[in-house]
Amino acid sequence: MKVALAQLNTTVGDLVGNEARVLAAYRRGVAAGVELVVCPELATTGYPPRDLLLKPHFVTQNLAVLERLAQATGKVGLLVGFVGRTVGRPGRGLTNSVALLQHGQIAEVRTKMLLPTYDVFDEDRYFDPAEGNEPFTFNGRRVGVTVCEDVWNDEDFWRDRRYRRNPAADLAAAGAELLFNVSASPWHLGKNTTRREMLASLAAKTRCPLLYCNLVGGNDELVFDGASLVFDAQGRLAAQGALFSEDFLVVDTARLTPLAPPIVCDEELAYRALVLGLRDYLHKCGFQRAIGQLLIAHDRWSQW
Repeated sequence: MKVALAQLNTTVGDLVGNEARVLAAYRRGVAAGVELVVCPELATTGYPPRDLLLKPHFVTQNLAVLERLAQATGKVGLLVGFVGRTVGRPGRGLTNSVALLQHGQIAEVRTKMLLPTYDVFDEDRYFDPAEGNEPFTFNGRRVGVTVCEDVWNDEDFWRDRRYRRNPAADLAAAGAELLFNVSASPWHLGKNTTRREMLASLAAKTRCPLLYCNLVGGNDELVFDGASLVFDAQGRLAAQGALFSEDFLVVDTARLTPLAPPIVCDEELAYRALVLGLRDYLHKCGFQRAIGQLLIAHDRWSQW
């Protein structure tokens, strides 16, 4: 299957701008001859939308964006993250979901099962988790789709687990041939290595190619590094998206060739994260000018 991972820089609350970005990526995928274009977690709203989710009209407008995106699709599929609504069950009333759009319709919807509520995450405040997940058929292949945290709980990789379920492994056991993860995974020092090793382990365990599409950009205090990843069924890295910039990664899952991960020192990663975070903060807030002041503190006990 020929797939494009659209590593987008979305803006929280900019529904119109985010819609345009997703649509441009979809059209680029159509021109490239892919079967499926994959966008990051909550691509319609930007991540993290936080208390914007408490405004019913915001959620409604995000669903209208999803409908318009669906109407723009043809034979080529589009996986896009959005905020869904639950019906007929108690809870928050909202879901962190991903839709497969194809032939002008919303063909499939899957919802995040594992909701992180630690560190910078507070998803349990807003969302209801999915009670289950199952593969679906796309262009003759059985695929499993997960959202961010759903791949961060493999018992063979983590000594201490936060949840009982392992959604990705469950999808493989249920017959998935390809695994997709749409993500908004913020960066910190060491995150790239941990993420890459964890996903490689999961791909090897499930014996499924794993395609991981991550958000890029700065949203307030969070910086997302992109670095989308593709692994073959043996857990070998086959492709990686750009670090700290938008990218459009096209792969053919039938022709994955192992490659060595790029080597980037911590100082370079930290510098690029700071540049992206500051630049996006100024740009997304609409500042026309700024006065910069940098205070560097150093003590002999501190290390990178």
